[in-house]
Amino acid sequence: MSTLIKQKTIKKIITFNGTALHAGKKTKITLIPAKDDSGIIFIRKDLKKNNIIKAIWNNVANTKLCTTISNKHGVEVSTIEHLMSAISALQIDNLIIEVYGSELPILDGSSKKYYDKILNTGIVSQEKNKKFIKILKNINFVNGSSRASLSPSKNNFELSYKLNYNHPLIKKETYSIDINKKNYINEIASARTFGFIEEYNKLKEAGLAKGASLDNCIVLNGKKILNKNGLRYKNEFIRHKILDAIGDLHLIGYSILGSFKGDKSGHKTNYELLKKVFSDKSSYALVTMNKPSKNKTNVIALQVPRQIAS
Repeated sequence: MSTLIKQKTIKKIITFNGTALHAGKKTKITLIPAKDDSGIIFIRKDLKKNNIIKAIWNNVANTKLCTTISNKHGVEVSTIEHLMSAISALQIDNLIIEVYGSELPILDGSSKKYYDKILNTGIVSQEKNKKFIKILKNINFVNGSSRASLSPSKNNFELSYKLNYNHPLIKKETYSIDINKKNYINEIASARTFGFIEEYNKLKEAGLAKGASLDNCIVLNGKKILNKNGLRYKNEFIRHKILDAIGDLHLIGYSILGSFKGDKSGHKTNYELLKKVFSDKSSYALVTMNKPSKNKTNVIALQVPRQIAS
């Protein structure tokens, strides 16, 4: 007899402390187990009212430099993509995230510390069946030289990315990965955010990136990487773009069964792609899935597509 995959949350409360990348202030977040069908919910603990923000695509408020979501009262939380990426890879469905400020801590600039601490603390199955969002047809978004697409896959979540910077240290390359826990932690989780010294200086002058340092991002100066220990992977830049894409795409509201392709895409392109998915209800379906078996493939139980609310 087959068993359907269940929803998941964390086993117990987890706290992260660190520096906000743009505000430069010390901040912390607390992850709390949530009930079935809760989804991912942020709560601004520094505010007394109107402080709940659901992590869903139609709450995206800004995609400049990072992904920012807000509620109908204009209350925001930003730089969520690294934590959302780890949550996606760990297949967590329900979680409350208490934030003491408007921005998450950047930690080391990757998602590894989030991933490791959550995994080591423990993840538990819940009562209700897990819902996946299955992509049924090709959806594309193009904005100049930046493009992104989602298309059907063989009941998995796979990503392929093309990177093409006009820079001697960032070569034109392509990277593809089938996302599961092993592949994510080995190939993606440790990849850090990166930037150029000229941009870094301009952001500092504009009052941004106050918390940026060589401890939490890769900084390039001409043909030189300023970080003492260099890169964690020879192609760390493209791996981080995939890390970001996984986090952005998890704002779809469910674990994805589909194939993502990005070509110089970023936070804005990823968000616009999600908008296109939900502009056509025939492009997706909410489904349940059997646990993998040695003797039979996973069975998909189709449900009627519907708009996913905030």
